[in-house]
Amino acid sequence: MLYISNFNVKEGRLKEFQTWTKKNEDLMQKHAPAGWMYRGTYAYVLGFGRYMGATLWECKKYSDFDNWREHRDETWLRLGQDFGDFATNEPGESVLLREIGETKIIEKPVIEEAKSRRSR
Repeated sequence: MLYISNFNVKEGRLKEFQTWTKKNEDLMQKHAPAGWMYRGTYAYVLGFGRYMGATLWECKKYSDFDNWREHRDETWLRLGQDFGDFATNEPGESVLLREIGETKIIEKPVIEEAKSRRSR
């Protein structure tokens, strides 16, 4: 699954955030919670997107979110605090995508027109 978390950076701190991100990307992966793989931090460009950037993470199971919530690695917590210092107070938006081949599909049964008329 792909977890995408959008955010805005405080005014005048984007260049500093870019430098911080480049410096800490290896640490984000190394100290990530069990089950999570860091896929990068991206900036929206050319006027696309409602936010300044997005961080992408990959996980396999919904229970990996529990690992994230309960993760207490000191470096991980510091990275989260540092990231939060760059972010604005406006709420961002997150999405969770699952590969279509892995998605459980539940559809309402289709009633054929001919059968439904006979049953009336």
